[in-house]
Amino acid sequence: MKRILIVLTIMILIKKSYSQDLDSSLPRIVNDTLFATCGYKIVKGQDIKIGMGTMPDGDFKFIRRKAGSLFAYYSTTGYQGQANAANAFPRSQSGLKYRIKSVEKRGNKKRGYVYYAKIGFGIVNFEIDVENAIAKGEIWVPDEFRPNPTQEPIKVELKQQISIADELTKLKKLYDDGVLTKEEFEMQKKKLLEGK
Repeated sequence: MKRILIVLTIMILIKKSYSQDLDSSLPRIVNDTLFATCGYKIVKGQDIKIGMGTMPDGDFKFIRRKAGSLFAYYSTTGYQGQANAANAFPRSQSGLKYRIKSVEKRGNKKRGYVYYAKIGFGIVNFEIDVENAIAKGEIWVPDEFRPNPTQEPIKVELKQQISIADELTKLKKLYDDGVLTKEEFEMQKKKLLEGK
């Protein structure tokens, strides 16, 4: 009986590990390679070129000091904006190349995952939120992997339906308050009832 349980457990573990590798959804990590949603591959040891920072001061929003780093800044005042600015990758690094130290996936099934690539110089490490960095141009990727900037965003207009009765009530209140004269009230009432 013990042997059967051990064999079943091993078979389940093997199936689970293979099924994760066969998952074709993007983004995903296979071995030391991160496959981004756009199809771009980031591999441990690869050199990547840093793009332009997207914060108002030119620093990077999606390339930050690694949270577990000894050099990460934590706000003592509780103001998160100060910590975010202090941990941002500096704008002076735009256009430079960095070697990928590792790739990792963080999160859980319920809340979702974020995919990171780790870079750094010396003992100071930074992490790149890969999906957002690609979308905003904070890391340079070849043209075929860039999001299409010419595509027009979808515009949705919401129009509030206001009933004629509501409008007439408002109009009557303006007349009663003395804001509108009798002639103005009658003219506006006629327009409403005619649908103009």
